[in-house]
Amino acid sequence: MRRGISILLIIAVAAFFSGCDNSRQIETASIIKNVSVDRRGSQVVYTFYRLSSGETPWGIDVPADSFEEACALARDMYIPNLSLAKLELLMLSEDVYEEVMQDDVDYISTQASFSPIAYVTLCDDTTIEKIKETNRTQRVIEEQLILLKKNNPSVNINYLSIFNNFARRGEDSFTVPFISSEKELKVSEIEINRKKMKNSAK
Repeated sequence: MRRGISILLIIAVAAFFSGCDNSRQIETASIIKNVSVDRRGSQVVYTFYRLSSGETPWGIDVPADSFEEACALARDMYIPNLSLAKLELLMLSEDVYEEVMQDDVDYISTQASFSPIAYVTLCDDTTIEKIKETNRTQRVIEEQLILLKKNNPSVNINYLSIFNNFARRGEDSFTVPFISSEKELKVSEIEINRKKMKNSAK
């Protein structure tokens, strides 16, 4: 009897120092699926949405001047186990994109941990608010972007194609997706003026 209890204790201790520790690390990691960017008063705010199976989004607001700064602040102050390896979508409010889009896309493009197919889209203010209310909004946006990519390959949907256009010479503009929601979520195209973006960033 004592021998059986001893064996069980040894197994429990071994599990505690091996598999259970790895499991605890996975549970405490904050895997970020999407990020939205909008303006609150005079401040640009990045909202990090954690991967979740529920219907209500889990998001944390991080005021910052750029995505790079927001990521650093999020790790230091709000989400110490922040993981952006599975980032699928960066959603920029039409009110802030001219100010932050080029720098944010440039930053993502220098980080090997980001998926090369991560999407970037512009949104109106109503869509940004809907994103905060239900995870369904984010799923619908992703579905719309996949359809747009299939039906119109010339639209720049992922951050690498947008980065390439910012770096390209001889062309003044290119198109990216725009999500509006007057009655329902609807994807269209918006033209990005490269020279205007450069001027607004200065």
